[in-house]
Amino acid sequence: MAITSTRRVSAVVIALCLALGGGFVSLTRAQGSQVDLNAAEVMRQTIEANAGKRVKLRLVSGQDIDGQVAKVGAHAVLLTELTGAEFFDATIRLDQVAAVIARRPGK
Repeated sequence: MAITSTRRVSAVVIALCLALGGGFVSLTRAQGSQVDLNAAEVMRQTIEANAGKRVKLRLVSGQDIDGQVAKVGAHAVLLTELTGAEFFDATIRLDQVAAVIARRPGK
């Protein structure tokens, strides 16, 4: 009888993983339609998609910079209203951006 209970629990866990995984795939597809992850300019496209919003940029050096995306050019991004330095702006070279961390839409 213990084996049957274990199998039921395993089946429930597998079903939940599949259900949650399916939701993740649809979310990824929805976001993927906005930004081409295979494009050479994926960082620029991702930052442009968040224009006017607050983002955290993780640089290749490991430093994080939080701010509002003001402008995005071919080679650099301008962040304003920096967290912890609200009276300062930052211009960051796009080739130095390792990750873009942004709030998901609707959250």
